[in-house]
Amino acid sequence: GAAADPAASAAPARSAPNPPPDGTAGDAAAGETAPAASAATARYKVELVGPDALLAPLRRDLDLLRWQDYAGTTRDLLERLVADAQQQIGDTLATEGYFTPRVERSISGERAPWQVRIEIEPGPATRVDSVHIVLVGTIANDPQRVERQLARIRERWPLPEGAQFRQQDWDLAKRRALEAITGDRFAAAHVAASRALIDPATQKARLELEIDSGPGFRFGAIEVYGLSRYAEAIVRNLAPFGVGDAYDENVLLQFQRRLVATGYFSAVQVEIDNTPQRAAEAPVRVSLIEANSRRIEGGLGYSTDTLYRAQFGYTNNDWRELGWRLRSEARLESRAARANSTLTLPARDDGWVHGYALRYVQSDTSGLVQREGSVTFARTALDERHQPQWSLGAHVQQQQASGAPGETVHALFAAYRYTRRATDDLIAPTRGTMYSAQLGAAPPGLATQGFVRAVGTAAAWVPVGHSNRLLLRGEGGAVVTRGDRAIPESFLFRTGGDTSIRGYAFESIGVTRGSAVVGGQVYALASIEAQHWLNDRMGVAVFYDAGNAAARVAELRPFAQGAGLGGRVRTPLGPVRADLAWGERTRKVRLHLSLGVNF
Repeated sequence: GAAADPAASAAPARSAPNPPPDGTAGDAAAGETAPAASAATARYKVELVGPDALLAPLRRDLDLLRWQDYAGTTRDLLERLVADAQQQIGDTLATEGYFTPRVERSISGERAPWQVRIEIEPGPATRVDSVHIVLVGTIANDPQRVERQLARIRERWPLPEGAQFRQQDWDLAKRRALEAITGDRFAAAHVAASRALIDPATQKARLELEIDSGPGFRFGAIEVYGLSRYAEAIVRNLAPFGVGDAYDENVLLQFQRRLVATGYFSAVQVEIDNTPQRAAEAPVRVSLIEANSRRIEGGLGYSTDTLYRAQFGYTNNDWRELGWRLRSEARLESRAARANSTLTLPARDDGWVHGYALRYVQSDTSGLVQREGSVTFARTALDERHQPQWSLGAHVQQQQASGAPGETVHALFAAYRYTRRATDDLIAPTRGTMYSAQLGAAPPGLATQGFVRAVGTAAAWVPVGHSNRLLLRGEGGAVVTRGDRAIPESFLFRTGGDTSIRGYAFESIGVTRGSAVVGGQVYALASIEAQHWLNDRMGVAVFYDAGNAAARVAELRPFAQGAGLGGRVRTPLGPVRADLAWGERTRKVRLHLSLGVNF
């Protein structure tokens, strides 16, 4: 026979069993939780025999196990509990895809404590035989969109043909499918029908899902609630959409991320009114709780690149009561010290943000001591996916390589950078591409040595099946100059470390000068990483990195090589990576820890 969504109604009962006819357990059995024990020892003991993987959910769900210490247990009540347990076992196993279990039960002993033994043979697992997904409603008027959305649903579908049917996965599949539609124009989409047709005789499941898209939505006016200190323009200028634009959930989330990133607010909620009747211009409600405008922070940390660190920060998100964000930070590390202060103005209505930065850095890595001060102006577009940036900075630096005389150099550097992020997620991408290109120059007369600098980076996330992924990354850069005078070291290239070539110390690969490693005028590196995700949060990886930094292109070969394996954890702040890497040049293994996307 066939059953429609059989496991959907098979959730095990969690209430206490009915009291026996004589009322011994009357009041005690009325609640959702078994009463506290009033006897020193259990009235009966239960032995469950079966596959280990299935015993955990059974121990969680069986009322029989929850009543072992109840002092009012009689033999009659115990027999009823054991009989109920058989039904509960069947219900629980059904949620795991086992619909034809064999359960044998026995009670031994003339008086308490009795011994209960339950042997469970789950039988063959039911597997998915076919999956049928239908999209109806307004979306059906656009066949190309239907095909695109069906492909997107199937990519994240956790129950493909041949997979073992589980109720948890079936619920997840329906939720993901609905999210795919509600996130793309159809904010009022809903599941119109769903059925899991189980044939116990053949252990096959036929899955059917119908989603009604409802009407297509467009953004309406922004309604802001909760402001007292800041002007509404600060919120509205951050919106990545205009009235009448087609609704996209990712755009709404982008708006929310921008509001959170300002630091103006301690809580942000952005939602569209998904009433179908308002689909043509659905209002966007922004509910805010303003944060304290001033904050002081301190902390201790460790990284495998710069070792131990202590830091102190001060933030004022309403400097001069203009909504200007002032952020000052000082950091002392084992191999470096830095202090910086940035002033960021509220987003403009033309979609750009202006910022100013004052920075001082002192470092001692690979035999090179540097002290640099700089002041920079940057004009950056709000759009994180298509993000141009213009910048102008003045830099003064003292640098001394071990075994070589020190020198002071300076440069006024103007640059343009463009970044394109075509990924499914900006924080923790799983598919797509990202690339960035920067071109800048320090003119002669405004620098110790005039030069042109170009840098390009690219990365691609390529899914391979349901749980595997390839990460490909490449970088390269060059500084072109005609003279032989020095330029600030921060514009040259060194590599090696957590986010470049693993297996080597931080910035330990470059040009040898005396006993130090200094920056080269060219660099290139490439990386390939294969990831296998054990679940939605945890994964493992193997990787290979290669690259070099040198004085000229001809000296880039041979490349420094590193390879190893690591663990991955998804977090709200981005992926956490812990890698063990073997450096081909050093013949040593190094531990690398990092957080976020390397881009």
